[in-house]
Amino acid sequence: MDVQRLRGEITWLTAKLDRKRKRDSIEALELRQDIGERLLDLRDPATEVWLRELVADQGRVFGARHRSTLASWYGIALRCAESGRVDEALALFSWLEGTYVYVLGQEHEVVRECRLAVAATLHRAGRYAAAIDACRALLDRHPESRVWIAGAQADLGRFDEAEQTLRETGPALHEQVQAVRREIQAELGAPGPWIEALREQPEDPGDPVKVRTELAYALFLNGEFAEAALLAESVLRTRLVFPGPEDWSTWESRLLLSRVLAETDRLADADHYARAVLAAAPFPPGHPALLRAQSVVARVHFRRGEWADAVTAYEYAVEGFELVLGPGHLETLKMADALATAREAMG
Repeated sequence: MDVQRLRGEITWLTAKLDRKRKRDSIEALELRQDIGERLLDLRDPATEVWLRELVADQGRVFGARHRSTLASWYGIALRCAESGRVDEALALFSWLEGTYVYVLGQEHEVVRECRLAVAATLHRAGRYAAAIDACRALLDRHPESRVWIAGAQADLGRFDEAEQTLRETGPALHEQVQAVRREIQAELGAPGPWIEALREQPEDPGDPVKVRTELAYALFLNGEFAEAALLAESVLRTRLVFPGPEDWSTWESRLLLSRVLAETDRLADADHYARAVLAAAPFPPGHPALLRAQSVVARVHFRRGEWADAVTAYEYAVEGFELVLGPGHLETLKMADALATAREAMG
């Protein structure tokens, strides 16, 4: 994504808009929508305010069911999801789906996009079982949903089910299938193949730190904390510039860095980032990311020899993981082992 180009286009479009006598004329509304689309691409925090002002005028001029009005509502729903307001986002996407069916018909592409957005929002919110159900409803027209189902099954620790789902996936998705398999191997204690594949993979122009993020996590799983920390820090520096300090992906980067640093001598930094996630991140209550941040706090206490505080923090994390991911999930079991070790250390 060319951020400077998008910002330049916004400046140019804004100058054109400023020359319009009425902000609710047809041409002005089109310019405002063009600006809104670019703000969405930039994931600018001001996007939602811009779109809500726009959608009020569009609804009055075009009508509530006009495609331009609905497109603005879709952008608002995306921003709700990106800011952690999951239930609000899901309600908007569901309303948009029904409205698009009425306006454009059941088979229109935008109806499918709404359903995809519901599945993606559920997965991002850590509601993996619901995301699986949403993806299953898309299989007939969106076969790559099978890969997403496998990923969500892996997130739930249901690795055998994930492998079976991957076997049912067609050869056209071979690369995506192999990528999920490597991630599952990594979670099961063999991150080597994933690390090798990531080192050979070029960066995605649309998300220039995606590969670095995955590599940092894979190295973390492999116990290569020094290199993982360097990568995680570079990712966070990039995310702070774009899409910005309060974006969901930037908070995920802070969490990853905190998890890596908790295994180095930079315990104060690890604690700082983890507590920032717990205090201010856009993750909804019960999200696995919040539990992982809590586990970082516990790990920092343990490595400092603060046994009682470590036990308390680990107890909270174990309880949360049992509730959210289940008592048999790999992360739950790891937290339970860490809790037992902390209790033993405390005496």
